[in-house]
Amino acid sequence: MRTRKHGIATAMLAATALVLTACQGGAPGGGNSEEIRERKLVFALITPESFPYFDGAEKFKQVVEEKTDGKITVDVFAGGQLGQERDINESILDGSIHVGVGAGALATLAPVMNLLELPFLIQDQAHMQRIVDSPAADQLAERIRNEGKFHVLDWFSTGDSSIQTVDVPISEPSDLNGLKLRSIENPALTDALRALGANPTPMPYGEVYTGIQTGVIEGATLDWGSVNSLKLFELIKHATAPEAAFLAEPRPVIVSADFWDTLNQAEQEAISEAMTEAATYERQFFVDLQEDAIAAVKGAGVQVSEINEQAFLEILEPVWNKWAADLDAEEMLNTIRDLRE
Repeated sequence: MRTRKHGIATAMLAATALVLTACQGGAPGGGNSEEIRERKLVFALITPESFPYFDGAEKFKQVVEEKTDGKITVDVFAGGQLGQERDINESILDGSIHVGVGAGALATLAPVMNLLELPFLIQDQAHMQRIVDSPAADQLAERIRNEGKFHVLDWFSTGDSSIQTVDVPISEPSDLNGLKLRSIENPALTDALRALGANPTPMPYGEVYTGIQTGVIEGATLDWGSVNSLKLFELIKHATAPEAAFLAEPRPVIVSADFWDTLNQAEQEAISEAMTEAATYERQFFVDLQEDAIAAVKGAGVQVSEINEQAFLEILEPVWNKWAADLDAEEMLNTIRDLRE
């Protein structure tokens, strides 16, 4: 349920968007002029300013404003100020928010996103980058547009995640039996966690610390940067080793396809070029930050355990195949597999 604060903010943004659209003749097909018109873009994030999404968004703001001589400006709202991921996705479609980062909940609107949420499929940041540079990224973007009506500007990183637990070190799949693990709102991830014997518990990103503190969950599967920035090392005792990432998926930076189609070529090029620069920056920023975060988490006393990766893969590969078949995405799965090392 949206908070009153969020409802007011969304209503104000919607009114702003309507005024901008009216001033710009913003009906589809109304953007034939090659002159870049004045407009303000709202970029919303669920993560705090300490998370690299914010650095990527700020880089986009800087570059697009420079490229357009200030005609296109960007307001960045971090920390879930404008709602959680589902709220942001819906607001992008209704026009009150312009830009966001798609994650697990996007699969509700664009089911192909489930493919990226399959554990241990994407090995690490290097593998993720190879996917971004491959035809699979274009195929994913096309499917996201067709299924969810979102245009993908580029791909941010969310780093490599591990499995973090309060009491139980994880080495074998059996160590997860009955464990209440925080899960993002995504059916493929939930399916995979259940196949491993865990008890997936959906919970917003901003509530993970309290969830562990109160015992609602017994662990999580967050990236190393989040474990550090959210200070989860104060509560957890164990984490799986970074050499085998639980998840390392690329995250699409999205706008409404309808909004995108109202922009003329000059505006689309300026925004696309700025986002490509920003996404490249954000992905490298994540790599640099992650090394420091891993060292900090280990330094705080969290014990890191090696996992029997083959045992996990034996359980999870049938789950990968099932979801790829259900999504008619076998070719994309094969491409991702071929890019593994």
